[in-house]
Amino acid sequence: MIDAEFTKWLATLGIGGVLAGFMFMFYRKDVRQYTELWKLTADQLIAIVRDNTAVSTRLVTMIEQQERNALRKADIVELVQQHRNTP
Repeated sequence: MIDAEFTKWLATLGIGGVLAGFMFMFYRKDVRQYTELWKLTADQLIAIVRDNTAVSTRLVTMIEQQERNALRKADIVELVQQHRNTP
């Protein structure tokens, strides 16, 4: 974690240097943990967006097919009614 040379150098700086060194060490640890957490969260969000996009695309396709089928049914019903009304 901390090498011997750094510890010797830090000891020459006095108590303020030691405190600053420890603060820096814990800050770096915190930043690494936060960065790893952020990467994991970003990967999860990308997966969610990818899944939602696929589902939305399928839903749009299904709705379009239903609309086309509904138009066909309406056209057929209209044609049948017209045929019944013709002498």
